Amino acid sequence: MDEPKEIKMPIAIIISHEDIAPAILQEDKAADLLKAINALTVTPDLGNEDSARLWLQEQPAPSGWFNTLEEAQAHVRRCHNPVPILPGKVIQRTREAMGMTRAEFARALGIGKTDKNRHTEIFNIEIEKINKSSGRPRVLNPKATERLMALAAEHGLNLLKDD
Repeated sequence: MDEPKEIKMPIAIIISHEDIAPAILQEDKAADLLKAINALTVTPDLGNEDSARLWLQEQPAPSGWFNTLEEAQAHVRRCHNPVPILPGKVIQRTREAMGMTRAEFARALGIGKTDKNRHTEIFNIEIEKINKSSGRPRVLNPKATERLMALAAEHGLNLLKDD
């Protein structure tokens, strides 16, 4: 017996930076999906599929343009996965590869209020200082970890490399 073929109908999931409910749009053709996306009030004028895909990538997760329902569902499931906890040596290696001070790095990750505080936070995370209240090593919060992974990707760094 042949396996059922995946039905290709483009889908867009749109979670806007604006204060509105999310939109899930599905059309028979990419051109029709582009028209539906452009009809939303939060959408800039998107001239083609590529500009729509790019704009969707800049929106909050799980926004995106998908070729099939299965692809969209897989993307949403991935968004539910926990953010990994990165070891201090990976964080330090990443910061050093970017040529940033601890304060600059913390600012880029959205950590701390002052440069002194930012420096101390990153230092404590890099050395995996034990938190007195929890008894666990200090780690980046999930949002900062996502920002670190995005910065590493922008700089072409491989976080999986062993020392």
